Amino acid sequence: MKSLSNIENGVRTLRVVIYAVIVTNIITVGFAYFYTKSFCRLQDQKIYALRGETPLMIALNQNVKDNRQAEAKAQLEEFHRLFFAINPDLGETTYNMMKVLKMSDASVSSKYQQLNNNGYYKQIADANIRCQYRCDSILIDFNSYPYSAAVFGRTCINRPSGTTVRKLVTTCQLRNVSRTDDIPHGFFVENLQIIDNTDLEDKTIYETR
Repeated sequence: MKSLSNIENGVRTLRVVIYAVIVTNIITVGFAYFYTKSFCRLQDQKIYALRGETPLMIALNQNVKDNRQAEAKAQLEEFHRLFFAINPDLGETTYNMMKVLKMSDASVSSKYQQLNNNGYYKQIADANIRCQYRCDSILIDFNSYPYSAAVFGRTCINRPSGTTVRKLVTTCQLRNVSRTDDIPHGFFVENLQIIDNTDLEDKTIYETR
């Protein structure tokens, strides 16, 4: 009888140990599952630091929402550089304009088509003119959607006969879109308007004979 009692106690103890192992495994698996989901959610909120078109590194511990204003400014500066900085190379100009049109609406494509139809880009190439663009400041209102933006900058038009510096003030709206290779910051430019494009400085090179 004593031997039978010992066997029953051993079975009972083994059963408790098995139950304890099962419960521990369930808790471990549950913890791993929720930790993995939380980790994936955090990874989705990481942003990429870019140089040109090439991803360089993941900017750790930065939330996408907290960095949207910086990303919007970066895209607007790049957008204006591509659209307003023009070299006397029609191939390069066309390439840059195709990039611009992928991140903007009809307000931009209509301006491009009008300039192109009027022979603006061809005249620049024929006259060996270089148009440089510099962004001075960008203001964005994130309190309403789509976001309203104003970009303040200047263009420098370098001709063989001289140089003209113009003020360039534009307004537009930004809409959130999916990130792609063409729109790495996830903003779509709409309703572009040129508010001010007046001359600031005009220097003429006089030839001496």
